[in-house]
Amino acid sequence: MSRASERMTARTSGLRKWANLPLLLAVGLLLLYGAVIVHSATSGFQSGAAMFQRQLLGAGLGLVALCVMWLLDYRKFEGWLGALVALNAFLIVSPLIPGLGVEAKGAQAWLEIAGVRLFQPAEPAKLITIVIMAIVISQYKGVIERPRDVLRILAFLALPFGLILLQPDLGTGLVFIAITMGMLVVGGLKPKWFVLFAVVGVIAVAGVFRFGLLQQYQEDRLLVFIQPDRDPRGAGYNLEQSKIAIGSGGLTGKGLGQGTQSNLNFLPERHTDFIFSVLGEELGFVGTVVLLGLYLALLMVALEISTSSRDLYGSLVAVGLISMWTFQILQNMGMTMGLMPITGIPLPFISFGSSFMLANLAGTGMLLSVWARRSGV
Repeated sequence: MSRASERMTARTSGLRKWANLPLLLAVGLLLLYGAVIVHSATSGFQSGAAMFQRQLLGAGLGLVALCVMWLLDYRKFEGWLGALVALNAFLIVSPLIPGLGVEAKGAQAWLEIAGVRLFQPAEPAKLITIVIMAIVISQYKGVIERPRDVLRILAFLALPFGLILLQPDLGTGLVFIAITMGMLVVGGLKPKWFVLFAVVGVIAVAGVFRFGLLQQYQEDRLLVFIQPDRDPRGAGYNLEQSKIAIGSGGLTGKGLGQGTQSNLNFLPERHTDFIFSVLGEELGFVGTVVLLGLYLALLMVALEISTSSRDLYGSLVAVGLISMWTFQILQNMGMTMGLMPITGIPLPFISFGSSFMLANLAGTGMLLSVWARRSGV
């Protein structure tokens, strides 16, 4: 072998150690797929072109964030626990500050300055929460059994979860819970605690209904989930139109831009919460299977990164991202088909939203950081 060939082989080997090519390929394909669907979903809007450009801008900024997080050594954050908790609390509370926050879809969750809507602070807060929980849970070296240890961990969850409920944004709050539960599985929490959590959860849900703690629209969504035919022209309208859109797609769909439910404005929030319904109507069963295949590839590669990490902290960071994506994927797809309550959770890498896209790509950069340093690379 010539020296040139040896140098090329060495460079290729070094690239594979630093970059997880299957992860980059899966995310790249999801970005392309998402761009196609968002373009189709927004084409019927008067400002559709501007919305699509904003989505591309979010993806571009997200790729920059990906590179930054990839270059940063994730292990450096272990000594920043207090600062991260404070930053997380500030981000979540910031939309509630008069003059900064703006209400959208029933929640005070966005920052707006001089009439320009900037971003949704809860999105980066999800990533910060993953790092915080990874730092805290890894301190127990894979064995979490004592009640005081469990309570300490839950205290770090209670802060962001409680602040999110003040907005109120129950859907995002559930994402924080899903992240923590997934990380606790890998972190070594004893099974008896999960049984206790389930019992407490059932009691909490019953109490919420009993004392009327939900907003009216939230209660209506849950009641429609339990009784799908309860209010087809009111609270159940979104779900009814979503089912019609997905079912009418058949095997191969009606074609991009040819979906009648979306083009005739029967399907609400078609570019965000119900974009899976657009995909199902226009690309059919085949299109949804392709999307599921891409998601499966993403999660399998992320799982490989988690198991290859050189420390529990890195594994937990990867598991936090896996838990976040898995919950959002299942919840979004499930709610469009009536299998889950409607919570307003978007679809990772697919739904319209620059803040959401930026956070997902930054999370990908965190995965790449764990991968690159799995053996001291």
